[in-house]
Parts: sequence; C-alpha cells; structure tokens
Amino acid sequence: MRRNSLILSLGMLVAVGCGGGSSPAGGATGGTGGTGGTDVEAGGTGGTATGGTGGTATGGTGGGADAGPIDPCANVDAIRATCGALPSHFAQSTTLPKGCYHADATPTLAAGVTLTISPGTTLIFADGAGLTVEADQALVAVGTQDEPICMTGDTAQRGAWDGVRLGRTEGSDDQLDYVTIEYAGSTTVDPENAALKLSSDSRPVRLSLTNTTVRESQGHGLYLVASADLTSFSNNSFTANTKGPANVDSDVAGLLDTTSSYTGNDVDEITVRTNNVSKNATWHSLGVPYHLMGNLDAVVPWTIEAPNTLIAAEGTRISVGGDAAALHAVGTATDPIVFTGETKQRGFWNGLVFDGTNNASNELTYVTVEYAGNTAHDAANAGVKAIADSHGVTLTISHTTMQENQGYGLFLTGSATLPGFANNTFTKNTLGPVNVGSLAVHQLDTASSYTGNDLDRVRVRDSYVNETVTWLDLGVPYQLESNIHVGKVWTLAPGVTLMMAQSCWISVASDDAGFHAVGTAQKPITITGVEPTSGYWHGIIFDGTLNAANALEYATVENGGSTTGGGEQGMITAQSDSHGVALSVKSSTIRGSAQYGIWLGMWASYNDDIDSANTFADNAGGNVFRQQ
Repeated sequence: MRRNSLILSLGMLVAVGCGGGSSPAGGATGGTGGTGGTDVEAGGTGGTATGGTGGTATGGTGGGADAGPIDPCANVDAIRATCGALPSHFAQSTTLPKGCYHADATPTLAAGVTLTISPGTTLIFADGAGLTVEADQALVAVGTQDEPICMTGDTAQRGAWDGVRLGRTEGSDDQLDYVTIEYAGSTTVDPENAALKLSSDSRPVRLSLTNTTVRESQGHGLYLVASADLTSFSNNSFTANTKGPANVDSDVAGLLDTTSSYTGNDVDEITVRTNNVSKNATWHSLGVPYHLMGNLDAVVPWTIEAPNTLIAAEGTRISVGGDAAALHAVGTATDPIVFTGETKQRGFWNGLVFDGTNNASNELTYVTVEYAGNTAHDAANAGVKAIADSHGVTLTISHTTMQENQGYGLFLTGSATLPGFANNTFTKNTLGPVNVGSLAVHQLDTASSYTGNDLDRVRVRDSYVNETVTWLDLGVPYQLESNIHVGKVWTLAPGVTLMMAQSCWISVASDDAGFHAVGTAQKPITITGVEPTSGYWHGIIFDGTLNAANALEYATVENGGSTTGGGEQGMITAQSDSHGVALSVKSSTIRGSAQYGIWLGMWASYNDDIDSANTFADNAGGNVFRQQ
C-alpha cells in the first residue's frame, strides 16, 4: 500500500466509484452494508456501500461524526480502476460529477470557462501534469466535511505532478474548500514551485481557501504573489512539504491566519520574499518563524503579533521610514518577539532601522534583536538604529534585549524621542551597548543594563546639551567623541564617569548655561580622558556664566589641561569680561593637568576655600591660578 491510512478492499469500493475514505473508526470489512447501493448521489438509508455499522465517516449506523476529519485521498490505490479520463480540454463551463478522474496531461480551459469539481471527487494527475486556471477562467473545488475533494498524483512521491496554478483573476473568484492537494509542487522546472501557486503581475489573484490540506509537496505548500487576494483563508493545513508550508511576498504575509496549521514540514518556516510591507500589515503568530529573504521596508504601520520569530538572511535590513510607517512589536515576558539571523554570528544581518518616523506606534517591548549590526559598510551600525535629521524619530523601547551585535546594541540620533525607555538589556555587543547623540542621552534609564559587552561604554556623539537635563549613572562610562557646548543646565548624577576624547573640551557659556557635577563620597563623579595621560583633553571652560548651578563637588577631574591650541590655561577655567563668571569647586580631586589645575579670571566668583577644600596632584602649571 502507498499510504499508511486505513484502506478498504477494492471489491467493496468498486460500487462507490470515488470519494471519501474510510473513517478511522470503521473496520476494514465494514458492516453489513447499507441499502444505498451503488447510487452514491441518491444515497440509501445506510449511506455509502462501504459503510455498515461503524463504516465510513460518510455515515452508516454509528459511523463518521465522532471519528475526526476524513482523508479524501486515503483510498486512491483502491479506486484507481474506477477512474474515468479527465477531458484534455474544457470548451465551456463544466461541473465534474462526483467520481474519480485521471488526467493524462494538463487540461486546458477555454476563455471564460469555470471548472467546478463536485464534493467527494478524486482527481489523479499523471507525472508532470497539473491544473492551471487564469484570466477569466475560474476553479470552484468546494467539498464538504463529509465529502472532501482529493487532488493527488499517479505516483505517491513528492513532486510527482506540477500542482494547481492560479493566475490573475478577471472573472469569478477561485474557491477551494475541503480539498486535499498532495504529491505536487514539482521543482524540476520551477525551483519556487508549490503545490498551490498563486502567481500574477500586479493584477490580483482572488482565492477563497478554507478547510484545505496541502501536503507532501516537493516545493512549498503554498506560494503567494504580492497581488494575491485571499478573500477567505482559514482552517487550512500545510504539512510534510519539502521547502516549508508557504512562500509568500511580504505584502501578503499578513493574510496567513492563526486557525491554519503550518507545522510538520521538512522546514517549518514561512519563507518571505521581501520588498515592502504596504498592506496586510499584521503578521500573525503562526507557530513557525517568518524567514526574510532580503531587505524589507515598512511604509505603513506594521504589527508583529507575539510570540513570533523573524529570521533574517545575510546582509538583510529591516527599515521603517517616514511618519506614515511604524513597527509595533509588542510581546510579553512569556511570549517574546525575536529578530535573529540565519546564522548565529555577530553582524550576520544589518538590523532594524527607524528612519525619520515620528509615528507613536513605533514600539519594541519584550523583543530580542541579535546577530545584527554588520559594520562592513557602516562603522557605527547597531542591532537597532533610530536615525533622523531635525525632524526626529519616535520609538518606545522596553524590556528589550539587544545582544551579539557586531556594532552597538542601539544607535540613537540626538533628535530621538523615547516616550518609554526602561528595563532593557544591552549585552555581548562588540562596540558597546549604546551609541547616542548628546541631545538624547538623558533618556537612557538606570533600570536598563549596559554591561557584558566587549566594550562597556556609552558612546556619545555630537556637540550640544541645549536643554536642562540630567545624565544618569548607568553603571558604565559615557565616552564623548567631541566637544560639548552647554546651553542650559547640564547635571551629572552621582556616580557618572565622563571619558573625554583627545583635545576636546566642555564649554559652559551664558547665564542660561550651567554645569552641575555634584557627587557623593560614596558615588563620586569622574571626568577623565579616554587615555590616562596628562593633557589628553582640554578642560571645562566656564565663560561668562553666573548660573548658580555651576558646581563641582565630590568630583575627580583629571588628565586634561592640553597645551595644544585651546587658549585656556587650566583644566578648569573660569573666564569672563566684566559680566562675571561664578562656580564652586569643593571636595574634589584635581590632578594630572598639563597646565594649571584651576585657572580663575579676574571677574570670577568662587568659594573662598577653593584651595583648601580640594585635593590637587601632578598639575604641571600649579594647582590654582588667580588672575589679578
């Protein structure tokens, strides 16, 4: 026998002629038989001739209803001798009566023809044959739960026949309901073939697909072109297919539903041919991953339901651009969402990019982004990048893990708005946890974790702090890449460490500007150079600012006072015209300056005990200089 299901004897099935297989509950010999005899369509009181007591699911006494779904292809070998020839050409719309038909070759349909297949019918296709319907033709294969339809091959071997191909729809919709398609999807000529393939140009292919099983395909079970229009799609099963359950365009991946089953294939993944997500933009949780084959651009709000996994091909980028677009990926602690690479290797794919999208729906919650951040063409790449010009970008990130990325875990433009940023984990990233514009640093929270990376530093780009903000102690240093111009009050929380790039400085100018670096004995603040070398960076310059916030306390300022080109003469400099400048320095350590530790201009106001209230060491020009 070619199938492992229950097969009734040929002698008992000759009278039936085709159709439904036996109930798993029915015995191989059946019962005494009903009075329905050979006329299946008329039916007797006992149902089909195969059914007596406990017989087939089509109903004898005690049979069928409780025995589970019928396998319409279970008895193909037994009924083969009863099959008639399927016409090679249909010149007019035709309804095939219930029966068994054998297709020696792929039949052709004239223009405008609708081919209707009656419930309980079996179609057996010769090797290499298939069924193609397109344009103003239509296929209506509507079985029932008790009388499903079987489409199978002459040979019980994957790829024995081509399968069902549906082209553009110009007339009535195609319909498949309670159909089983098996042993199709030959990939000999078409490597992307499927047992059921919908293909067209931009014109739609309309299909209602319900209660249908697609199995044992040499290719995929289902193939959907971007113009596929599934007017109904539910309760289908795609199983035991070589390449997987489905191969779909990214614009129609959202048509796949959660009442259908996609498991038990050689590869349990939805293959997604990628371009845009411009419609059908909710990707459901199907119990199998989505495998992206290339770059994907979301141009509308796109939702990924949890739990879910998206697998990215090598070099792939997922991009969300413009205010009309969004990515809403919200999982839970028990049902997370994962973005990962085909290969578990840092930098295998490029990552998620949010580009100039101020859509409030942008959210990553209970998400993992891993093995991304390829730096081959972007030295500052990251698992997740939020980039924009002054227009800005909006993104909520919470309970999210960015790990094993070749670049940073997260890259943020200074114009980024993070309405919810909390409880995230950035670990095992090559360049560090976060690379952030100076205007956005204050949005990083202390409930998140930034350790366990190859380099545990938050890298800070850009040159301005122009709002009153506090940079929190994240448990890792901030490494500044450039000068910082302070325009409002900038506060460093106790425990913060700033690592200054070579020859850079902090400038605090005007009364609106203030620099408040007040630590504690237990959590001092440190301002140092990236390298522990005297004169490595310039200094902190207070210029014409009478802001009362200007203070350093329980702070260590070291390895600055560069002599190359800044013009200032101290690692901490207070200078002004007659307008004046004010600051307080207490309980701090000032050391390793290549010039003075503190330089005070003639118009400077400062605490009288500035010499004695601080500790000084190794300052080349002296500890404190007062201009007369």
